[in-house]
Amino acid sequence: MTIETRTPQLGKTRRGFTLVEILVAVAILAILSATLSPLVIKYINDGRRARAASDARTLGQAILQFQVDTGLWPVSNDGNTNDAGELSRLVGLPAADISAANIPNGSGAAPGSNNWDGGGNGGTAGAIEDFLIFNADADTDPLYSTSTSPPEPPGWAGPYLKDVPQDPWGNPFVCNVRYLQNANVGGVTAAEVQQHAVFCLSAGPNGLFDTSFADGTELESETGGDDIGFLIQGNQNR
Repeated sequence: MTIETRTPQLGKTRRGFTLVEILVAVAILAILSATLSPLVIKYINDGRRARAASDARTLGQAILQFQVDTGLWPVSNDGNTNDAGELSRLVGLPAADISAANIPNGSGAAPGSNNWDGGGNGGTAGAIEDFLIFNADADTDPLYSTSTSPPEPPGWAGPYLKDVPQDPWGNPFVCNVRYLQNANVGGVTAAEVQQHAVFCLSAGPNGLFDTSFADGTELESETGGDDIGFLIQGNQNR
């Protein structure tokens, strides 16, 4: 009897992609990329703007709580809250890093917009962390009295923040505290206080402040350009 055996074939040569198929696949990927890229970029930018708005609100609310506790605003750079010539701006940087080079400039589109970084009447700046986290700076500790008994007001009861964020574009937030009601910053009149908005402000995606900052200008209770901020005190004439 003869037994027939068959040897299985070990495999056939596989056909690769043709040049036409590769070109079609690349074209499809290019079309998908061109279609989806703007949506992805918009999603990322919207997320950054939302984060900037949230962080600005957190900073502004911390300043408001500071005022509730101390009965004062964070503008005293020497522990003496009765003298003139206090701080004009709070900046989201350590005190040693506060300089015009490290703070966004103004776009020039709004009056005094370059003052956010200290030009013109931008005045002296303090570090947000000194007031809301440490209650001390290099020269004075504490800057504000802590809780007393009986507490009227209770005094500094922070820290009010865990840390001080920078905005999503890597720039510090700036708050124009010189215009806060009863802040008593030297050189600012009562009339100017009445007509100025106070923001914790990010310079936004373009990295330039587009919001007004000038003593002689009535400031709208809205940010300018692509700036993103939290309004602490609005225009009181409206």
